[in-house]
Amino acid sequence: MEKAPKYFLIFSGIVLLGYALTFLFSPTTLGDIVGFTHHSPNTLVEVTAFYGGLEFGMALFFIWAGLNKERFKIALTAYTLIFLSAGLARLLGIFLYGFEDPSQPIVTGVEIIFSLFAWWLSTKIDS
Repeated sequence: MEKAPKYFLIFSGIVLLGYALTFLFSPTTLGDIVGFTHHSPNTLVEVTAFYGGLEFGMALFFIWAGLNKERFKIALTAYTLIFLSAGLARLLGIFLYGFEDPSQPIVTGVEIIFSLFAWWLSTKIDS
């Protein structure tokens, strides 16, 4: 079980790194994915900062944490809180606004299931 947190954190970091680099250098891609049609400078800056910069920081954190077992528990806890919050907020958004295609419910499920998996992994680590 000692390798599962390592691989989960590093894999998650690599996935986030892919998203981060995409949105850092092509913020309009988010609009193509989710249907943003207004690309004002403020919109592009916001996407670059949060979907690019913030995800880049989370990617580095998860990769860094995955390289040392002493950091697994805190990183898995952070993962749980971050992605469970995102998944539940997305679920709220679906209830409030609906959705146009199955991507939103699928991403909601992925965020919630992966966050619960991270929590479960964190319970298996000796403190």
